[in-house]
Amino acid sequence: MYCRGCITECVIRSVDMAMINLSGTQQWVLQRICNVILILFAVAMIGYLVLCGPVSFAMWSTLHSALWFKILATVVLTATVANGILAAWQIAGDYIKGRLNTVFNIILVALNLGLWGFGLGLLWVV
Repeated sequence: MYCRGCITECVIRSVDMAMINLSGTQQWVLQRICNVILILFAVAMIGYLVLCGPVSFAMWSTLHSALWFKILATVVLTATVANGILAAWQIAGDYIKGRLNTVFNIILVALNLGLWGFGLGLLWVV
């Protein structure tokens, strides 16, 4: 029983410290960098779709199988997850208080990391 409580407390403190270690300015800058990455990727993908005309499965498959695209998509996916964790953590800090905030953040981080892993699996394994 003691060990389970210790592990839970350790996880809670780790999540809290991971979010607290960045100053407000650093959080703001990180969010803006993530947003710029997402916008540039979206513009590039829209440009690709507009300039290439009708996109066939072969074209789409070739694009997604290229190493440079997989690396770029990994960076974009990581930026999306970081942005999601940070934004939700900041909003939850305003509206959810106490222990529930910590539980919410643990669930949020676990969900985002799970989605990140799933996305990486789709990019690199499939």
